[in-house]
Amino acid sequence: MSTSLDRKDLEQALKVSMETLRTSGVMARWASENQPNVGVLPIRNETSEHIGSALDALMTEIESQLINFAPVRVVSLDTQDALMDEIRHQQQSGFDQTQIARWGKQLGVRYIVTGKVFSSDERTEKARRVQYYLFIRVVSVETGEILFQNQAPITKAII
Repeated sequence: MSTSLDRKDLEQALKVSMETLRTSGVMARWASENQPNVGVLPIRNETSEHIGSALDALMTEIESQLINFAPVRVVSLDTQDALMDEIRHQQQSGFDQTQIARWGKQLGVRYIVTGKVFSSDERTEKARRVQYYLFIRVVSVETGEILFQNQAPITKAII
């Protein structure tokens, strides 16, 4: 058994978050807005784990699920390389919530879906437990307001 975070852990946490999103007020809001444009930004890794490619896969899974169940049009951010490089650069030094509106307007979207992964490590002489948290959020581009956020915990322990 390991305390490392793996792809299956992340997929399970995403499943929980997406099921919560599916029944949230944001979904009703989107239904009333006649398919608003939604973009998905990369999920930030705030852990010491090397999970970059797994987080990229989660981003693509979020896009797929939104296309299949949400009353939205998903705008591909893959074609926005230069802008995405700038967003990634901005996120390296700390996420600036006030910049969401500017980025969203440049991307032609009304809502942004993004997330973060955090960890908390606890140790005793005989055991180690790492608690990971996947946060998924929906942000209004117009206001920068967080309209939805879900925390999905993942516990890994060695005793």
